[in-house]
Amino acid sequence: MANRIYTSPAGCFNYMPRGVNMLSSKDILSVMKEKPLICTPIAAGNSDSYLNSLQSAKNMGSDIAEFRIDYFNNISSEILNNVINESELPLIVTNRNREDGGMFSGGEDIRLEVLETAIESKPSFVDIELAINKQKRDKIIEKARINDVGIICSYHDFRHTPTPNEILKIYSDINETGANVAKMVFTPVTNKDIHSILSVTEKFSNNEMLFTIFGMRQKGQITRMLTPLLGACLTYCSLYKDPNNNLGQADLQSTRKYFDMMETKGWSVIRNKRDVLMNLDQIEFNEDGSYPLATIDQLLK
Repeated sequence: MANRIYTSPAGCFNYMPRGVNMLSSKDILSVMKEKPLICTPIAAGNSDSYLNSLQSAKNMGSDIAEFRIDYFNNISSEILNNVINESELPLIVTNRNREDGGMFSGGEDIRLEVLETAIESKPSFVDIELAINKQKRDKIIEKARINDVGIICSYHDFRHTPTPNEILKIYSDINETGANVAKMVFTPVTNKDIHSILSVTEKFSNNEMLFTIFGMRQKGQITRMLTPLLGACLTYCSLYKDPNNNLGQADLQSTRKYFDMMETKGWSVIRNKRDVLMNLDQIEFNEDGSYPLATIDQLLK
């Protein structure tokens, strides 16, 4: 069994010693309904490297980590089981193919077979793409349900941002899969794209299924800051500051500081200031890649 999560006074997730009852994915989903969590994707080539980085993510205040199976040099059921069971953070297991921005170069059937094997070790969540064959996707989702593993169904667009109506259709399609969380990631090119991403969150917030939505690249950075304030249940960040990170992710330390500041204000209070939040879309990150906390703090008073 992995370790138990509890909520610290600062609002971040930490882990109790092994063997203590662990919160289920349903419990984590319940927390996500009240406030967003921080997920740190970790790209490592082997178990030791991954677990070392995972420990750093835990120490720096990440709530959840993403286990990017596709980055591992070699993979087996034993390796999957070891990483998942040794983890001291809840894990989202993901095995991306190259078409969806991943590194897995094997065939599609093998990719999904590896993902199914990972589910058997009972991570907190599995991430499965909306774009794959429905029959194969349904098989993954059913296996996750049987194993009490939460389901994130994801959609990525690495070229542009759809219109609000198109985004709503994507959300509806994900909703029909029976997933617990809809993850929608786009590539903003214009300020209109930013507004499209932000404007749909109000309609998502009125639905039962949880969601996370944001834009990639430098243009999309602001959406990673604002959509959690507007109702998104997860934000993704890099473990460390990386000037070569072309996804537009802030680093974990900056994100934790930002979330802690929001926690003191109260997530529900902030989310009731939608009109103010929609006017923050022109804020830019600091030169060092950190969140402009002072500016946001002033505008949210």
